[in-house]
Amino acid sequence: MSKFPFRHRASLLLFASLLAVSSFAQAGEIKMLMKDMKRAMQGAMASTTMQALSNYVVRLERDVKQASYQPYRDDQPTYSEGMQTLQRELAQVDQAIRANDMATAKRTLRRINGTRKHYHDLLG
Repeated sequence: MSKFPFRHRASLLLFASLLAVSSFAQAGEIKMLMKDMKRAMQGAMASTTMQALSNYVVRLERDVKQASYQPYRDDQPTYSEGMQTLQRELAQVDQAIRANDMATAKRTLRRINGTRKHYHDLLG
């Protein structure tokens, strides 16, 4: 006779399955946000007006904020550090936008792209 009645084993199996699905869902959300960040970055770099640039940066900031709340199971400290770095750099882009300085805003966005590559390399 088993230590756990069938009903308890089924409950444990269901619970383990839900945890696995939750982990996949979170990974899927991060992937979706990263893809949207890439599109927003491309749009920002192609922008020819401050309004368009600003709209893309707002989208980037929203995605980064949402992504920063997502758990990253492989290396949470590095992931969190990358998200914080990205938020600080986006604040510098905001400052350039407020100063109506498109050249500085785009230069900072290029630096952000380098930061993205750096953290992608670290996180594999």
